Amino acid sequence: MEVARRHDAFTLIELIAVIAIIGMLATLLAPQYKRMIDRANSVACAANLRQIGIAVNLYVNDNEQKFPYINNPANPVYTDPEEIPEGVTPVTMAEAFGPYDIAGKSLRCPSDVAFNNRFATDGTSYEWRPLLDGETKVNPEIFTRRGTVRVVRLSRMRLVFDTDSVHRGRPNTLYADGSVRMAP
Repeated sequence: MEVARRHDAFTLIELIAVIAIIGMLATLLAPQYKRMIDRANSVACAANLRQIGIAVNLYVNDNEQKFPYINNPANPVYTDPEEIPEGVTPVTMAEAFGPYDIAGKSLRCPSDVAFNNRFATDGTSYEWRPLLDGETKVNPEIFTRRGTVRVVRLSRMRLVFDTDSVHRGRPNTLYADGSVRMAP
C-alpha cells in the first residue's frame, strides 16, 4: 500500500500570485513614499531656517539691535564699495552666524542637494534678502520703489529663503520676526 506524501511548500502558481500582489502594493505605495520623503526634507529645511533665525536674533542682540550686512555668494549685493557704509564689511551667512554655531549642515537644505545642489557651489542652500541689512530690529525702515521710507512689520518681511523653490515648487521662508513658514 502506497502512502500519500504531504507537501507543505507553495506551488508555483501561489508564489507568482504572491509576487504579483506585492508588486501591485509597491506600485500603489511608491507615490506616497516620495511624498513622505519630500515632506521630511521640507521639515528638515524648516528646522535649519529656524536655527538660522535663532542665530539672527543672537547676532542682532549682540550688535546694537542691527541686522548684519550679508553678501550672497552666488549673487553678491554689495559689489560697489561706495554702496557700503563706512566701517562695514559684508560677509556670508556662514561668517556672520558662525559664532552662533551655524555651519555647513544648518545651511544645507536636503531637497536642494537633490535639485541644483547650490550648497556645493555657494556654500549655502539659502538666500539672504538684503532689504534689512544694517537696519535696527525695532521699527526697521525700507525704501519703496517710489523712493519713500516705510516702516515694515517683521512678521511680513522675508529674511532668508530657499535659493530655489525645491519644496513642491515653493521655498520655505524665514521671516525677520524669527517665524518660519513651510511651503504648503
